[in-house]
Amino acid sequence: MIPAKKSKRFDYFFHQFNKRFLRFHFKGIYYAKGEHASLPPSPALYIVNHSTWWDALVVFHLNQVVTKQESYVMMHEKGIREFPFFRKIGAFSVNRDNPKDIVRSMNYAKERLKDGKTLWLFPQGDERHLEIRPLGFLPGAVHITKNTAIPIVPVCLYYTFTGERKPEVYIKVEDPVYFSQLTGNSSKEKNQSLEDRYTILLDKVKQDVIQQTTSHYQSLL
Repeated sequence: MIPAKKSKRFDYFFHQFNKRFLRFHFKGIYYAKGEHASLPPSPALYIVNHSTWWDALVVFHLNQVVTKQESYVMMHEKGIREFPFFRKIGAFSVNRDNPKDIVRSMNYAKERLKDGKTLWLFPQGDERHLEIRPLGFLPGAVHITKNTAIPIVPVCLYYTFTGERKPEVYIKVEDPVYFSQLTGNSSKEKNQSLEDRYTILLDKVKQDVIQQTTSHYQSLL
């Protein structure tokens, strides 16, 4: 397991680069909260669908301008080794091919939450096409929050082209859910409950974009 190696100085300068980088490549990045959603204080676990290379950079920008919490993100070991600078902004690795490494990564994630930090997780594990259903959640979020009062906050990312050369991304943060609110008796059943909830929310964002009912989204660029 490769731990994070956070640097506040690097964090600041990377944010200056990243927001310009995103402006260059995207027509817009837009954000909204669910009708009753509120951003919980740390510690919290944010879960995000994973469909593009851009996801980590979009999440970093969202945390810098909206959630503004000291955050950590679990990434596949291959990604950390290819882009080691992610460690400086809070990324740590997991190697799903090594059961012992998975345990170490889960424990590292739990320790960050116990320290009062915020954790971001891509429960699909690998990139999957935005329209693939089922989403295929791995059980990490359920294991990390099992028998705790840590809120699980769904963050839905939806990428689209709307007649312009550059794409747009719509982000919606929905109401937190807690381990105790997930239906089922086993971790497998609760993980399925979480995936089902998230799928409904992501499809709602998709319909917002298709039906062009996006006036409640605000620009983040």
